[in-house]
Amino acid sequence: MNVLAHQHSGINSLFSLQPLVAVLEKIVHDAKPGSARLYQNLLAEVKAQPQLLYPTDDLKELAAQQELADALLASIFPPATSEQEGIFAVTYPFHSEVVFASDTFRKLFLTGSGTNLFVPGREALWRIGQASLQLAYNLVLRRYYNQPTPATTTLVHSITDESGLNRYYALKMDARFVGVKLADPDFNLATNIPVQSALDVSELKNVLPIEHFVFEGFIVVEVTDVTASEVIAAIKNSLLSINTASDVTVYADLQLHVRTLLGTTHMEVGITPFYRMNDYNLFAEAYFSNSLLLRKGAAADKAKRFSRLATQLFRNSDQPLLYSRLTEDQGGSLVKAYYAEGFRSLVLCPLKCDDGELIGLLELASTEEGVFTFTHLTRLQPAIQLFALALEKHAENLELQVDKVIKEHFTAIQPAVEWKFTEAAFNYLQGQQGEDSAKMAAIAFENVYPLYGAIDVRNSSLERNNAIRKDMVEQLGYAAAVLEKATEIMSFPLLREICFKINRYQSDASETLLSDDELAICDFLQNEVHSLLLHLRQTRPELDQAVADYFSKLDAERGMVYHHRKEYEESITRINDVLDRFIDGEQKMAQKVYPHYFERYITDGVEFNIYVGQSLAPNMPFDEIYVHNMKLWQLTMLARAARISRALEQRLPMPLQTTQLILAHSIPLNISFRRKERKFDVDGAYNIRYEIIKKRIDKVHLKESEERLTQPGRIAIVYSQQKELTEYLEYVAFLQHEGLLDENVEHLDLEDTQGISGLKAIRVEVKF
Repeated sequence: MNVLAHQHSGINSLFSLQPLVAVLEKIVHDAKPGSARLYQNLLAEVKAQPQLLYPTDDLKELAAQQELADALLASIFPPATSEQEGIFAVTYPFHSEVVFASDTFRKLFLTGSGTNLFVPGREALWRIGQASLQLAYNLVLRRYYNQPTPATTTLVHSITDESGLNRYYALKMDARFVGVKLADPDFNLATNIPVQSALDVSELKNVLPIEHFVFEGFIVVEVTDVTASEVIAAIKNSLLSINTASDVTVYADLQLHVRTLLGTTHMEVGITPFYRMNDYNLFAEAYFSNSLLLRKGAAADKAKRFSRLATQLFRNSDQPLLYSRLTEDQGGSLVKAYYAEGFRSLVLCPLKCDDGELIGLLELASTEEGVFTFTHLTRLQPAIQLFALALEKHAENLELQVDKVIKEHFTAIQPAVEWKFTEAAFNYLQGQQGEDSAKMAAIAFENVYPLYGAIDVRNSSLERNNAIRKDMVEQLGYAAAVLEKATEIMSFPLLREICFKINRYQSDASETLLSDDELAICDFLQNEVHSLLLHLRQTRPELDQAVADYFSKLDAERGMVYHHRKEYEESITRINDVLDRFIDGEQKMAQKVYPHYFERYITDGVEFNIYVGQSLAPNMPFDEIYVHNMKLWQLTMLARAARISRALEQRLPMPLQTTQLILAHSIPLNISFRRKERKFDVDGAYNIRYEIIKKRIDKVHLKESEERLTQPGRIAIVYSQQKELTEYLEYVAFLQHEGLLDENVEHLDLEDTQGISGLKAIRVEVKF
């Protein structure tokens, strides 16, 4: 027995055309003459056959007048809906037996010559049964308790078609042509039914047993294909559940959803993300596991190339590209790459952010020709933006993760000020709930005291250039030795000309090396000398070993001698690493005394900015004593850093010295966070002078002298006010007592620089 019919066998159900005839009679009475004529003849035939209107539980009684009954039932449905196109039926009240149905309905929901409604799956049948029972009770509540309950209900069910894809159908059950009455007129209806609150079916069955009612009429079932909307909703839910760009389970579901949406299994779906942050491509193999083009393993340069090609392809267009029959000569380099992968039908959909930036591609491809048409693009269109939003969501999550690492290691957003960013972000999110135009509040701190310090590698640019010069002179010598040997073996005028150039470049680079000379020598060695040596190696076996020895002395990656420069770079890196670890450990201990903002920049040395003040730590009492403590801590740290770099000097591949510098500034200033630059800057015209001074003093000279202020083994303190000098002399005296600084203190006037004048300095030697 059909599950639905069996489950609700207690329902007293009779088929009757009387409710429909009553509706048609009202239409004839109330409607315009045209509508009246439409149904008058039909009603006249019905009146001639009164037995047609008797309620019955046996459809065989209608067999004699089946044609007339069908004509009556057909009047329910719009004339424009043909039996072939429409999906509709008429059933017994709250039973599965079908009385009248369109051809399409029969194909989908009736099996063979049967007349019982069939939906695959026990759960689906149970849901229809529950919905039918609820609808029956709705009629009871409406009839006997005047509750405004609905006379229709809709459920969505999926059916697997011949291709193995799911189709989704909305079944609307309409009970407007069903009347209800008591099976026993003497039955006492319950009076304790709450009017204001809805009761579920299980509660209603207890207070109003369904077997005490009789339902007469019929149910109209209208079915709508809602595959597109259901699949779009499923795609949205799947995309919302994606946590990573390589979520295999979710992407398998998406593959099925898109195939269902387009109605074809002969295709593959791929997503290729192009994530960027701060002008840097965030490429990783895991992100391309669902990419049709890059899933086989993509090096970063290959992914970068395809990203560039895709950006160019969709620079001025947001529309998908369709290649129904892809050929080898179609499209640009990007499209040709899909052809090379074996695809012969292709759809590429650009996925863009709100600002128009391309964030990825949605790829639909097949190894068969003619799989995709413009109809498929129309079906796909609502889903494209969902894929774009999903990629954008993942990109944002990725940025948050990257930001977290940046905050911990590199950027200005340090723990001491992170609370301010949390506050601004929370207020922004709250504002978005109330209005679309919510803006991020400015991140600013007022009345903070600045401290600036720098540890610089002495003459780093000069040492670097000298290392490059030595490497080039060395390589020119190696090349000259091979070519001189070649001139002894063979008579070839070009060899002598190349040797002449080598001698000239050796002479030019013997003392100094200009940037133009560096480029010229590099170009000469790699383009002229190397090609000649490779040719000699092929044509003159006796030179094979000499040429091989030459190339063995070159760095494999650079194709140049990388000896002295390597020593220089390793020395710089070693100094920076040691000092960075030292400073990081020191400042973490200082944070425990009073929270402060600390940022450092590593170039050829380390420079750092410190800001301390009440606005940075509003929950902790502030006093200027903390500023004085930070200044003494800073001077102490630089003295100890100078000792560390001096001890390190002799252990470096290339001995390098460091200088130490402090800028004294006793007046508090305001700072604000620049979102584009991702750093804090000072506010106000006078405060900007502080920033200008910072940029100028590292290379400043003494007044009327060629001597630089900063010198190895010494700490220079630049100031502009007498009280700053007095304060730092007290700190110097204390550290002299502690044995960190030498007794001699130099008082110096500094040269005027562009826009800055009147600066002074003291300089004190570190005690080693």
